[in-house]
Amino acid sequence: MKKTWKTYMGFLLALILSMGMMTGCGGGPADTDEESVLDYSVKLYYVSSEYLETGDESIEPMIMTEVLASTDAEMSEVYDIYDIALDLLTEVMGEGMDTMVKVEMVNDTTVTDGVAVVDFNGEAMHGGSMEEVYLIEQVVRTLVKSFDEITAVQFTVDGQTVDSLMGHLEANCTYGLISVEEDGVDVELVTIMEE
Repeated sequence: MKKTWKTYMGFLLALILSMGMMTGCGGGPADTDEESVLDYSVKLYYVSSEYLETGDESIEPMIMTEVLASTDAEMSEVYDIYDIALDLLTEVMGEGMDTMVKVEMVNDTTVTDGVAVVDFNGEAMHGGSMEEVYLIEQVVRTLVKSFDEITAVQFTVDGQTVDSLMGHLEANCTYGLISVEEDGVDVELVTIMEE
């Protein structure tokens, strides 16, 4: 019995090695599993730590960093790239950055007709006006700037429309980005979109 097992393992190892050599010589994909992985370039927006500490308006309050995010094509209905992007916002990607998006804060994200609906966990919805402003800024900028199919964002809490996320800003509306000119420079602002 042991000899059969060793023979089988030896045959299996030889087969794997020969397949590896053959795929190294060809121009096709070496691993068929790679075909089910979808890669996205995602623009993550963080809050400047220096701006938060000083309130100095000469400092750009938002910092963007671009990363490659992947999702399994077969799992995309269950856990899609929008949720992955917002999960990435919970991790500070570099020095001088801060985030208002906390672990397990986002329940789900769905997109219909260009509008992303981000549903938050009600237990995580507490903080001051600054936390609420920059939470909305981070989410809206990340989704709208990363995904062409998203033009605006709405927020819900535990599946329900609410007047405010943390008690400071209007939440029963649609947020988007608009370009305005300030001191001769075009800037993009997060704003409530007209219905």
